[in-house]
Formats: sequence, structure tokens, C-alpha cells
Amino acid sequence: MTRLLNRFFFVLCCFCALSTNVLATVPHVTVTLKPIHSLVASVMEGIGEPTLILPDGASPHTFMLKPSTLKTLAGADLIIWVGPSLETFMVKPLSSLKPQYGFIEIDKLDNIIKLPLREGREWEHHDAEDSHEHDHHHDHGDFDPHLWLSINNAKAIVTTTANRLAQIDPQNAKQYQANAQKTLQQLQALKKTLQAQLANVQSEPFLVYHDGYQYFEKEFDLHGAGTMVLNPHLPLSANGLAHIKALIQDRGVKCVFKETEFSEKMIENSLGALPIQIRELDPLGVHFSKGPKLYEQTLLQIGNTMQECLSSKNTYK
Repeated sequence: MTRLLNRFFFVLCCFCALSTNVLATVPHVTVTLKPIHSLVASVMEGIGEPTLILPDGASPHTFMLKPSTLKTLAGADLIIWVGPSLETFMVKPLSSLKPQYGFIEIDKLDNIIKLPLREGREWEHHDAEDSHEHDHHHDHGDFDPHLWLSINNAKAIVTTTANRLAQIDPQNAKQYQANAQKTLQQLQALKKTLQAQLANVQSEPFLVYHDGYQYFEKEFDLHGAGTMVLNPHLPLSANGLAHIKALIQDRGVKCVFKETEFSEKMIENSLGALPIQIRELDPLGVHFSKGPKLYEQTLLQIGNTMQECLSSKNTYK
């Protein structure tokens, strides 16, 4: 009888241990944007995988949530997003959601650099000293929401995510922190690579179709001369086009950079016979598979494309 009871208690203990492991599940983390999802995936590597909300090809400015997406959000334990300045589609559903471990709203983090929105179609170039002088926590008025294109901000996102996950999932705290340290080292190496790659094109002016690269420009002291459109959802006016053509000729602009959703043919037709190259940048990582490697791939694509175009010959010089 004693032997039978011992066996019973042994089986019961094994069952309890198994039940504890099953109950101690990894938090369900949901992230809106692919590059930020990549950073979170790096922190969670080997433990779990975050869920991505925004599908490839969708713009965070215009995306509409589907019932299936709302269901995903409702099942999240922790939701990570930039904030209402960018993902307006999240504002209404988040007002009624109460995830177990809350939200990480990136634009409210103390260690995030926020830059003011640039005004007008043409911008003046500031040297590296001026750029660093204006890198600050901009809390007054409107700010540029494309925060993830700063590697310094990426580091802040990684650190904040690791600390939060370590608090809510202490069983895996050491692994979260170890993953974060590895990712921070990789981000620093990425920054050094891009600094070396872009050093010889810092004085070369360029245009963007849509103003979304200010953080990348500031971090690597690049010479963004202006934007073709002030609102990407409105057509370029005749006066605006005349301004852009004059800017290209006056400042020796050789490249226009656009995102996937904007037509290269449309830009070509607008600029006519001007000898300027049109290249595509991918700030949301549309052309890469989601996961820990995507953030680095995304920034390298931007850096490689800019360096290649800006180092080519310019007819106006």
C-alpha cells in the first residue's frame, strides 16, 4: 500500500510540474510595424515570437483594421506601437482594449529621440554638429513619427522591450536580457557599417518623394534637400512641380528616393527630361521576411541604395 501511495504522489508531482510549465506560457506580444516587430523578435528569440499587425504593402497612415486583426489585438498580453501620430488605425480599438500587461507606446518613451516635422518643400542642409545639437526629446507640437529609422531609437526600443518582458515573464528574464545585449551589439555594428558606407556621400543633395527619412538623414549627416510632395495622398501641384524642378537644377540633385507604394512612372512623367535617377527605398521592410534579421536588412537596403545613387555622376555638376 505504501509503495502504491508513493507511486501516486510521484505521478501527481510530475503532473503538477508539467501543469506549471504549461501555465507559465510566454506572453502574447503584438507589434504594429514590421521593423519594430523585428527588434522585438530579436529580444524574444528562442523564447517566443511576436505577432505582426500591419501586412506587407499596407501603409500605417491609411490601414483599416479587419475583424481578424481586432481579434488578434484582443488576444494580446502586450501591444507595442509607435503611437497615434503614425498608426491612427490603432487609436479607436486601443481605447477599448485592456491587455494584461498593457502597452509600449514608443513615442512616449523617455529615451526616444523625436524630431520636429520639417516644414516646406525645400530644406537647408545642416552639418553634423548642428544635427546632433537638435537631436532631442521633442515634446512640443508635431513630430516626425518615423522613429525606427534611427538606430539610437532602435536601441531604446530593444532595451525597453527586454526590461518589460523580463518583468512580466521572470522565468525567461535572463534570456530576454541576453538577447537584448546581443541585439544592441549588432545595432552598434550596423551603425558603424553605415557610417563608413555613407561618409563619402554626405554632401550630395537628394530629394525624397515623401518626407519619411529624417531620422536616418540626421543620424548619418546626409543632405536631404527637400520633398516632392507635402502630403503623399494629394497630387503634386503645378507650382510645387516648378519649385522641385528649379531645386534639382539649382542644387545639383541627382537622386529622388521613393517608397514602394509610389509609382516610378508617375515621378518620371512629372520630372520630364531632367537627368535624375529614381530609386526605391523600403523603410517598412516589405521586401524582407519578418524576423530578427529584418531590421538590419531594411537599414542596409536604404544605405546601399542611397550610397550607390549618390556616388554616381551628376549632369548638373
